[in-house]
Amino acid sequence: MPSEAVSWSGRAPGRVNLIGEHVDYLGGLVLPAAVNRFTEVSGHAAGEWSVESEVPGGLAYVRAIGEELGAEPQDVTVSSQVPPSAGISSSAALLVAVAVGLKPDMDGKTAALACQRAEQRATGVQVGVMDQFASALGRRGCALLLDCATLDYELVPFPDEVAIAVIDSGEHRNLADTPYNQRRREAESGDPKRMRHVQSEIARVRVFVEALRHRDFARMGQLLKESHRSLRDDFEVSTANVDAIVAGADAIDGCYGARIMGAGFGGSILALLDRPKTEQFVSSMHRPVLVCTTADGAYNPR
Repeated sequence: MPSEAVSWSGRAPGRVNLIGEHVDYLGGLVLPAAVNRFTEVSGHAAGEWSVESEVPGGLAYVRAIGEELGAEPQDVTVSSQVPPSAGISSSAALLVAVAVGLKPDMDGKTAALACQRAEQRATGVQVGVMDQFASALGRRGCALLLDCATLDYELVPFPDEVAIAVIDSGEHRNLADTPYNQRRREAESGDPKRMRHVQSEIARVRVFVEALRHRDFARMGQLLKESHRSLRDDFEVSTANVDAIVAGADAIDGCYGARIMGAGFGGSILALLDRPKTEQFVSSMHRPVLVCTTADGAYNPR
């Protein structure tokens, strides 16, 4: 059978990060969850790498993970429900979907690390490993507590009563065009202001997990508010527009708390909601809101 006739496919979710922002690349604790917005890919061997995709930079991502895995060139088609440049890891979902398609028997942790290296190669942005781990190893009904220093992880049950809302700030960005790498260098060099955020955020992750286990939703929301203030004032990755959206979300009945999510400089806002009040929240925001549920990662059995 000619190699061009051998086809494969893969599927991987986007992710939210409940708390633990800008600490993954410093070996801190993070608490992401895979969510029910998926990227699907299919492909076959070809003479050169080619990609049919609406995901920005799709060819660079696909070629980078293919080469990382030692695959011959592929012709790849991509279909994605994960909005790009919105802070819910469209790039990680694409990379992991290709990885699981090309190497379905690979260990999920190994796949996540390969996808991290591929994204760094494709973009020049020194991303951490959280996004790829969540997309590969998340579990429906759970958040994933990941120690980015040891790569040990634990699944923590996430309650159905709490809805996850992802609010579009309208400020879409390419991380390579933001001060992301500068913030990372400042934190790695021990800048006191940046490290104040890192240390306090890691402490918040621990408290958040205990609040989650005790179903203390109000405390979880308060920790999100504290996290946003730290990301705004100490790590300086928020914007005036995002701050206004966060304040507006916090003021709506049924919102436990909100904060900027992801790398920052625009992107998305995370809000945790009392599920019966979700519809009221969405209508009150007057901007695009994705209401998500937790989902299985690409390397979890279905």
